[in-house]
Amino acid sequence: MVEFLIDKERCIGADACGGTCARICPPDAITYEEWEGKKVPVADTEICMKDHGCENNCPVKAITILPPRSDSRDF
Repeated sequence: MVEFLIDKERCIGADACGGTCARICPPDAITYEEWEGKKVPVADTEICMKDHGCENNCPVKAITILPPRSDSRDF
């Protein structure tokens, strides 16, 4: 499963950017939670298309999508 990371400090909030991430992603893939007076995105990684649309279009580059991690290690 991909990892959806949001830099809450950097995020300017959905009200300030117009909810860019939720407009780009499939319905219900992005919801928002209140954090320090602003709405920051939370992703449903089951619905996420993993196309980095939200990451690439975030006006302040507050979103990072990491590929799935392997449980095994190569030594």
